Amino acid sequence: MAKNQVCLFFYVQGRFLIHGCDLKEAEAYGDFLVYPDSHFEIWDRFYYDTYGVDFDYFPRGRVAYNKAEKKYYLYYDTCIENKVQSLIDSYDSGDVLLKYDEHYQCSKCNLNYKV
Repeated sequence: MAKNQVCLFFYVQGRFLIHGCDLKEAEAYGDFLVYPDSHFEIWDRFYYDTYGVDFDYFPRGRVAYNKAEKKYYLYYDTCIENKVQSLIDSYDSGDVLLKYDEHYQCSKCNLNYKV
């Protein structure tokens, strides 16, 4: 992950699958800049044929940039909380805020997940 980028990511079989872009290529979403494609689009395009499960099966998250606060927000699935430090280390210290968002629940964390 390059510094000063927004991204979305999946955590699959012990490694991050990251898709990122520079802020100038990011999409505006309210006060945020975000990676322009969705998890669903990226998963369908690059990974579905390999893993054979839906995009929300594995833990996932995203790094978005808050323009007003000049901070990055790292949204993640809580089951990988101890793994996201490597992503945080890609940014300047103090520029990243960890944010849990129930939207990013994998099949194990989401009690309503249907396989």
